[in-house]
Amino acid sequence: MRGLRRQVMGECVMKKMDKRLLVGVVPTRREAFENETTTRQKEEVMKRFRQLSKELDFDMVDIEDINEEGLLMTYRDVKAAYAKLSAAGVDALIFPHCNFGQEEAVGRLAKDMGVPVLIWGPRDGWPNGLEWRPTDAQCGMFATTKLLMHYGVKYSYIENCETDSDILKEGLADFLAAANVVKAFRALRIARISTRPKEFLSVMVNEAELLEKYDIELVPGEPTVILDRVERILNNDGKRMEELLQDLVDAGLNIDALGKKRYPLAAIELALMDFAADHDCSAISCECWNLFRKKYGISPCFILGDLNDRGIPAACENDVHAAITSVMAVAAARYRTPSFVADLTIRHPENDNAELLWHCGSFAKRLKKKGADGYIVEAGKGFYELEGGDVTILRFDGLDGEYYMFAGEAKGVEGPVTNGSYLWVEVDDWVKWEKKFMFGPYIHHVVGIHGRYAEIIREACRYLGIHFDCADLPNRYGKQE
Repeated sequence: MRGLRRQVMGECVMKKMDKRLLVGVVPTRREAFENETTTRQKEEVMKRFRQLSKELDFDMVDIEDINEEGLLMTYRDVKAAYAKLSAAGVDALIFPHCNFGQEEAVGRLAKDMGVPVLIWGPRDGWPNGLEWRPTDAQCGMFATTKLLMHYGVKYSYIENCETDSDILKEGLADFLAAANVVKAFRALRIARISTRPKEFLSVMVNEAELLEKYDIELVPGEPTVILDRVERILNNDGKRMEELLQDLVDAGLNIDALGKKRYPLAAIELALMDFAADHDCSAISCECWNLFRKKYGISPCFILGDLNDRGIPAACENDVHAAITSVMAVAAARYRTPSFVADLTIRHPENDNAELLWHCGSFAKRLKKKGADGYIVEAGKGFYELEGGDVTILRFDGLDGEYYMFAGEAKGVEGPVTNGSYLWVEVDDWVKWEKKFMFGPYIHHVVGIHGRYAEIIREACRYLGIHFDCADLPNRYGKQE
């Protein structure tokens, strides 16, 4: 494996480890109801969650050592559990109710930790005649969630079901994905390269408001600083450039049309990667009309797509909100597939419910349709059709101090060949979608990602205080979640 691939993939592995979810599993019982059934239930529950941590790819922190039973039972247990879980830096909490549970302790710990919370309890078996029922987990879930509302704690829940049920596994998978979105959103630093194109007032953002409201930092990449990095790589880093270019060829892309411009293309991509890494940025929003084209005769369109391919969400036309959307999209997919920033461009000539998702070659090469040709033209733009299948379409945007997330699901369909990188998609009712974008607060830029993630994004938006919006809602002034 070539040097650059080792370096880039090594960085991606490190990023993926940083992005790996760490989940605190905190079983709870009502202290007054100690019995053999509850103890056995707790052991079965923890065994199941350890199994699920391997199947669903998350790391788990338990509370086995906070007391003799490893259960959250009293208000006093909260202090020990908080110390352990906060020191570990958990990203989410799960509270299995092994009997009625201790709402006082669960509520306090959930409030103090400030991370996504999942409530679940195993389904009780047959009552034992006239004896006291040993668990009543469902009953306790009702009590706990009411207290969480009083505390102002957002929470998710999985229906009361058997420990070995697929309902638990599927619900947990969705919760983990939503928690992953919350984690990624709360850690956002975006490298903002140069300024927006003059004509693109639609991509204006309120930098101070993003910081004040969501703690999202924009890190300026001034043109002189970025161009200086490019020049230093061009003059001193031939090996890394050759390795990057060979990596593109190995991926099946034809770069012959670039000629000598292949080296500025490689140097620009490396400069953007280095800037993001040096400033601990998780995404890039880049000007793409003038900065590199006037200096090197090349646009960064393909480069931005390739950064997405390497695990760094990148948006063109300095669309910061698109970069934020991209981070949320790949987090919802648990980093298994890259996202792409597309224009909503034209309706399908024969299918009234289909639309063209297109851009100037800025889609990740990994998404190229199997068997289709892929090449980079002289201007630095990629030309290829994307793979079809299920696609989630997203857009985070704001107006008047309020922020919204549009989410809809579509499916790739056949359509006319066009230039750049593109994908035709069909939705349930395009006119309904079109009206949604016309009345905003959205623009023509959307983020696409392969798979179905709208409900996961909905759940994450509840935690983040973002109004969730979809084509089924009448308009953005209607009731919001």
